[in-house]
Amino acid sequence: MNKLIGISTGIKDVQMAPGNIPCVVINNDFINLCNKFGNTAIVIGPQNDNLEIDASKFDALIISGGGDINPERYNQKIDSKTIRISDNRDFTELNLLKSAEENNVKTLAICRGHQLLNVYKNGTLYQDLNDSGFKEIEHDKPFEDARSHIHDIEVYEDSKLFEIIKEKNIMVNSIHHQGIDKLGEDLKITAKSNDGLIEGIETTNEWNAIGIQWHPENMVKDTYSNLIFDWLNS
Repeated sequence: MNKLIGISTGIKDVQMAPGNIPCVVINNDFINLCNKFGNTAIVIGPQNDNLEIDASKFDALIISGGGDINPERYNQKIDSKTIRISDNRDFTELNLLKSAEENNVKTLAICRGHQLLNVYKNGTLYQDLNDSGFKEIEHDKPFEDARSHIHDIEVYEDSKLFEIIKEKNIMVNSIHHQGIDKLGEDLKITAKSNDGLIEGIETTNEWNAIGIQWHPENMVKDTYSNLIFDWLNS
């Protein structure tokens, strides 16, 4: 049966016929990874902050990666390293998460989404990993390294993530300079990197949601990335 998979994303300036204008953009691999299961991907850009947002019509939801979350969302002042803030995107995705929880919509939160899931549950973030003492692993490896295995993580066996990939140690890509500090409510840790950074979380209530710090959509030939999208689309 065809399912509707909602995918949130942000805005980027793109050169088009009218000039360089703000556009809702997303990696097309997301679409392909839903379509291959016979499912329809619906892209959700940032909405105005006076709109009610309903995720109940979706069979599953992806909160994708992107810029930094406004630290005011977790009661901190904005650090100089915190960049590319979009209050409308924060608003949209926090309300999508709220509606997804209320309607038990299966949710995959990726990178920024993983961090936002924690913020939604009243957790906090490190605004810059290097400044916070995480120097053993270079977590911010974009562009030419985005589709490469950068570092190991340990997946905890008592977790949904382990049930999905059935492997305790895997390698992941890594495109982030922030990470989870204080864990939010109704969440548990499901994976960490060797330097102790939280790489996976999941809900402990009835809501079927997981967060991962890496980008499986950029690793379309990776076995474990495909297993994660198998879970989401099933």
